[in-house]
Amino acid sequence: MIKILLIDDERKATDSLRLMLEKFVPAEKSVESCNDARLAAVMMHNFKPDLIFLDIRMPHLNGFDVLDTVVAKDFKVIFTTAYDEYTIRAIRFSAFDYLLKPVDAEELMQLFRRFEQSRSEINQPKELFTNISYNLNLQQQNQFRLALPAREGVHFLYPHEIIRCEALNAYTRFFTTNNKQLMSSKNLGEYEELLALYHFIRTHKSHLVNKAFISFIDHEGFITLKDSTKIEVSRRSKEEVMELLKGN
Repeated sequence: MIKILLIDDERKATDSLRLMLEKFVPAEKSVESCNDARLAAVMMHNFKPDLIFLDIRMPHLNGFDVLDTVVAKDFKVIFTTAYDEYTIRAIRFSAFDYLLKPVDAEELMQLFRRFEQSRSEINQPKELFTNISYNLNLQQQNQFRLALPAREGVHFLYPHEIIRCEALNAYTRFFTTNNKQLMSSKNLGEYEELLALYHFIRTHKSHLVNKAFISFIDHEGFITLKDSTKIEVSRRSKEEVMELLKGN
């Protein structure tokens, strides 16, 4: 039995999401709703949910204020929000899932499948909640801190600390400026999208490189980094990479 708590100040929103969960999510579940953020902490304590769908913008307390009222965060959170590019990027940088309003059935099913697959893993540690608050309170996205979920816990990196990323099947290995190699349980495609604003270039299906660390590209189709590492450039990507490197 999966316990799900829906927290949103709009009753229509929780009613709609409840109906969609009943219709599209076949797992055995118990669903409760809270339409007053001030009561959410008590409901979480009494109901002990496994999964919370949490609206971000609510009167009295926003979604992050609600989380701050709970000490033991032994549940997983999916944020629900209307489209806001800055907020969504902050959520994704902090390794949380989100659901856009109005809710799409396919997105809901995908998120729930992901929740079930990761249910046996550790719950989202308190550092992730701290990180998302940090990111959302920033004035500029260039200072966002990226959370990297790993088996041993969570690592945090600023984009300028990342030299390159390498795909390892469904995982991603990060090479950093302090000579560390960190593994993330997310795939390279997700980081390509997240780091595009920070001048990272996909040179190959297995490589994502920070433009700031590129020295030159040779005629053999390799990029040389400032630490003398050579990274392959695929023939399909070479023209695009050359264009992006102009003026580097």
